[in-house]
Amino acid sequence: MGVTVDEAQLLVDTALRVADWDTARTRDIVDPITHEPALALLARLRREVRATAQAARERADAAYPEGYELSEDEESEAWRGTGG
Repeated sequence: MGVTVDEAQLLVDTALRVADWDTARTRDIVDPITHEPALALLARLRREVRATAQAARERADAAYPEGYELSEDEESEAWRGTGG
């Protein structure tokens, strides 16, 4: 399953907000699965999503001349290619 960078950013930001609202419940759900504190996990994921977005921008900058406007399909393909 693929997730766009924008969707991943929204998902992580929302999860951080929820974790902040109900830290104990978030810990009860996440810790047994990840064995990592929820806020630490989400902070790490946020950094990784930002790094992925930056990599996509750099790939697009390197692939196209300055001033070139990507088509919607080209932009989608650039974002898809950033996953691990």
